[in-house]
Amino acid sequence: MTTGAGERLVRPKPSFLFIGSSKSGSSWFFEILREHPQVFVPSNKATFFFSNYYARGFAWYEAFFVKAQTGNVIGEVCHDYLASPEALRRIREYDPNMRLVCCLRNPYARALSAWRFFGRNGMDQPTLAAQNERDHSVFDHGYYATHLSVLYSIFPKDQVLIFFFEELSTAPKAIAHRLFEFIGVDPDFLPPSLHKRVNVNAKPRSRVVARLMQYVHQHSWKHSHYLSNLIGQIKQIRPLRRFVRVTLYKETVSSSDWREHLHDFPDDILARYESEIIRLENMMKKDLSQWHARPKNPMDPAHMASLSAETPSQCEKPLSDASLNSIPGAKSSGRTTPGSANLPADTQDLKLTIPYEG
Repeated sequence: MTTGAGERLVRPKPSFLFIGSSKSGSSWFFEILREHPQVFVPSNKATFFFSNYYARGFAWYEAFFVKAQTGNVIGEVCHDYLASPEALRRIREYDPNMRLVCCLRNPYARALSAWRFFGRNGMDQPTLAAQNERDHSVFDHGYYATHLSVLYSIFPKDQVLIFFFEELSTAPKAIAHRLFEFIGVDPDFLPPSLHKRVNVNAKPRSRVVARLMQYVHQHSWKHSHYLSNLIGQIKQIRPLRRFVRVTLYKETVSSSDWREHLHDFPDDILARYESEIIRLENMMKKDLSQWHARPKNPMDPAHMASLSAETPSQCEKPLSDASLNSIPGAKSSGRTTPGSANLPADTQDLKLTIPYEG
């Protein structure tokens, strides 16, 4: 880094980060943080600095926060950091006292939501596996136990706050209170977007236009802070956002049960997710029965592997044919994707007040 230490002290810098996972309510967290009068976050959400643009230097990153008012608690919402060990190490290098916020979602539902998000933006592939070949984050961002193991090896647990996606719909007020208390602002503030969701599934009216919109959204900060902030400010104009949703997208109706799409998951991913969920239950001391693709069996090979696993590779033992046959919707071989033109849906997905969910 070419930035001098003295220069860094006079520029506003973040003290907290929402780091993931993707497709787990990051847009909701961004909205309620943006609405808190004591909080400043960049108007265009994520900068992807620690994952993609670290070489640009601290001065480039901290320029996103120059409009923060004196006394504001400054932060960023970027859902890619949790799944990147390199990003987590860079965050530690930048500020070892950084406070980190995570939200974890059923990995099957999260992967399906990611697939649907690509479809919303005209970039979907015909199968879930093909989508992951194009972008490995579709499956990789659901390996929570592995990600948290890395995170806890870099940061102490008292600097990490973890939520579960289901809580966002059942107890949003409690979630906001805990979040605000954790980052050091008034925990009793009730953000206007606390209960605002739009539970619709959508496909683009024009794939070309949808791709263009998403490209501009994703790459605006790469070119200039001004363009990034301008786009972020435009997206905050609610009538315009509603116009964009109606003009560019059309609502669709399809199944809401992620279990009906288990046949779309490759065998090795089914095995890995089951092992990761069990490891996460042990790590968090939390019952995640509703996340499992099949009833939990103490003698299940995936469960035994999770108890003895010391490295991620040991969690990837494929399911046997007998195990696969016990999973509703899964087959041991020759699985295809019926109706592959139809994207999966998930009514638990938080379609919030902005057209681009993160």
